[in-house]
Amino acid sequence: MQTNNRLRSCRAWLQDNGYQALIVPTNDPHFSEYVADHWRCRAWLSGFDGSAGTAIVSADAAIVSVDSRYFLQAERQLHPGFAVLRQQVAQAPEHLDWLIEHLPAGSTIAIDGRLCSASSLEKINARCTAHDLALQTCADPFADLWPDRPPLPNADLFALDLAYAGVDRGDKLQALRAVLADAALLVTALDEIAWLLNLRGADVPYNPVFHAWLIVAPDKAILCCDNPMPSSIRDALAASGVALRPYADIEAVVTAQKAPLCADLEQLPANLAATADFTHLRSPVALQKAIKNPTEIANLKKAMAKDARALDAFYRWLHTERDQRQLTEWDCVEQLDACRAAQGNYLGPSFAAIVGHASHGAIVHYHPTVEESAALADGLLLIDSGGQYLEGTTDITRTIALGRPTAEQKLHYTLVLQGLIALSRARFPTGTTGNQIEVLARHPLWQRGLNYGHGTGHGVGYLLNVHEGPQSFGRGATAKTTPLQPGMLITIEPGYYVSDSHGIRSENMVVVVEAEHEGYLRFATLTIHPIATDLVDEELMDESESQWLADYNARCAETLMGD
Repeated sequence: MQTNNRLRSCRAWLQDNGYQALIVPTNDPHFSEYVADHWRCRAWLSGFDGSAGTAIVSADAAIVSVDSRYFLQAERQLHPGFAVLRQQVAQAPEHLDWLIEHLPAGSTIAIDGRLCSASSLEKINARCTAHDLALQTCADPFADLWPDRPPLPNADLFALDLAYAGVDRGDKLQALRAVLADAALLVTALDEIAWLLNLRGADVPYNPVFHAWLIVAPDKAILCCDNPMPSSIRDALAASGVALRPYADIEAVVTAQKAPLCADLEQLPANLAATADFTHLRSPVALQKAIKNPTEIANLKKAMAKDARALDAFYRWLHTERDQRQLTEWDCVEQLDACRAAQGNYLGPSFAAIVGHASHGAIVHYHPTVEESAALADGLLLIDSGGQYLEGTTDITRTIALGRPTAEQKLHYTLVLQGLIALSRARFPTGTTGNQIEVLARHPLWQRGLNYGHGTGHGVGYLLNVHEGPQSFGRGATAKTTPLQPGMLITIEPGYYVSDSHGIRSENMVVVVEAEHEGYLRFATLTIHPIATDLVDEELMDESESQWLADYNARCAETLMGD
């Protein structure tokens, strides 16, 4: 297999530094899902640009380990010399098994100490030691390997007005201190810092966050941040007891703390963990942020109405323009953005739009580009997109038929729709986790021996990351341990995918609310856009499912008519 220059340079770095392998994670030092271009080291080295995956380079092999969402994408994108390691168990570190099998005893493995959490370092060390392998943290290898590496971004900050945030930053800080008692917490997650301080930025594409560290102590808070901000924000932070320090000062700030230090060791860089004695505490901010306040919910309903108008305009444009000229997937990406921008208070997409025609729809996280974009011929078209408005973050998927669908496509579409309906209508006792009821969305497919490889839904931030925890309909630890609570946003998005043929996914955002019976909860659907009926096999639907679909589409039409 041909080897690319970047891979050769990486192997030369290994040899020069006495290492036998290098682990290249996807994340930044804040363990973000989506990262600034400066931190896209794995993508630069391997060619695979999906949002999850781990690269490993040794002297004679190179792999990228990905889960089922990215099998097809990785195979298409990887540079020469790299192979796909197909992860069989979601969120399992199967790349470590590969390392153990591939490297001889006595080998030393390197990983950037800023990109490996304290918890992960301990676990990987234990695995390596048991097989006579050594793991060492190293300085940033890509400081030398990546000559034209983009600099760290430093976008201006803006304050989220109380009319959008709903709760003052001082009250949020006090609520956090009530949980911490006399301890100090190092907050590392960028979206948690932005939410706590009612600030937003633009350092990460699609996610209005900024690079910072925040220590919340009993009597003060310290924000380590280099982003420009107006004097009004500086004054407001000072009034809330938040002092400002440069981003690079975080180690000095940590070592100077008098109060006992806490941090989530799964989100704390190993190199920073080595500077002080941290007690592990799963960040309380994640759950506080996940439960939206009444102002956020009211605003989000306005954002959904905006999205409804934007999507109505887009699909009208799609059908009209397709009759007049040849459209591409990229044309749809641009038009979606234009339709949302016309609604006002729009900051941009909440993620890179997935517009997958025919076989591209089977690539779960496929993104067209100007250079690579399929023409829209007859076939299924899957569009997963969302927007960032001051009123909130949206995420919606619809699958439509261009031309006449096949019987197989109608079968798959209907089974996916039945899963969406079943989970949307669920009533469940307080204390139920997302993992416990996710089966409702999969059940119609399972009865036909069919399934999908991704989770069924994720939490959504308020003018923040489109993916947020701790709640989810998935297989991860927090999906099994975090009860669904009133005010939580979550998506419901079952799907089904046939390689080289088509992909189907239907997605709505819902909010958890009190149900009719005491002690029970249910979902209220927030997304407003009709679900296509020409792909439905009516013979498979029971009366209650058909009525749910009719009622939902009628509500969508009523909302648009009301505007």
